[in-house]
Amino acid sequence: MTSADHPMQLNRNLLRIGWFTTANGPGSRGMFTAVLDAIKSGELTAKFEFVFVSRERGQTAPTDSFMDLVEANDIPLVTLSSLKFRRANANVAWDQLRDAFDRAILAEIVDFKPDVCVMAGFMLFTPGVSRELLCLNQHPALPGGTIGKWQDAIWDVIESDEEQHGSMVHIATPKLDRGPVATFCRFPIRGSGFTPKWEEAKNQHIPSLRRAGDENLPLFAAIREAGVKRERPLVVETLKAVANREVDLNVIADGAIVAPIDMTDRVESALSCVDSVF
Repeated sequence: MTSADHPMQLNRNLLRIGWFTTANGPGSRGMFTAVLDAIKSGELTAKFEFVFVSRERGQTAPTDSFMDLVEANDIPLVTLSSLKFRRANANVAWDQLRDAFDRAILAEIVDFKPDVCVMAGFMLFTPGVSRELLCLNQHPALPGGTIGKWQDAIWDVIESDEEQHGSMVHIATPKLDRGPVATFCRFPIRGSGFTPKWEEAKNQHIPSLRRAGDENLPLFAAIREAGVKRERPLVVETLKAVANREVDLNVIADGAIVAPIDMTDRVESALSCVDSVF
């Protein structure tokens, strides 16, 4: 992807955002709501160009509720069920359908002109979409860290006895979770809130818990909680930096060696403001 292929020509005062999600649970809904609230408050000078959901009404209650939220805010909603798409294609392996589904998505949103898109809780890998649109993806690991499932990222920092964990926002590319990083934040996983949990974890056989998918380990849960609470402000702060032209996504997408912006202080400040309200 090059800037010539996907020029991001920002409105002087408005960032147009496309949003991709499966809307499967509170995490993806919370991220959308955080951006929506930032727009409503004037903190983020932007608008939602569209929201794309890879489900249709009637599939799950959480997704239906999310669609209600989108439409209640007069945001264009586009839906295309990946489940129904596969059934309509004889339930062949998804690898054989991915390109066709990507083309179908692009056909549905062809009339929209987003400056940047965000994939938030989007449970599909869509390389064709990332080739055509400038897309951001939030991934729960520090730059250079674990790619793939967020569970693996947490198990890896536990098994490696790390001092910190983090989250990053990178440009989505046809290579899963390997696109160039735009921003990141880090947080300590040591100290008073974590020390007893590390001590307890020493008495557990972590590889066995990992193989069993046992996420009830208090240390695992604490790291996950600390990460999730920072994902929303990280995405908001990243979009603000894009809108303010502090981050040039086209330059990053072109492959220029640009150090990602450490958003830790801004994210922690945003968290402090939320905590002060409550």
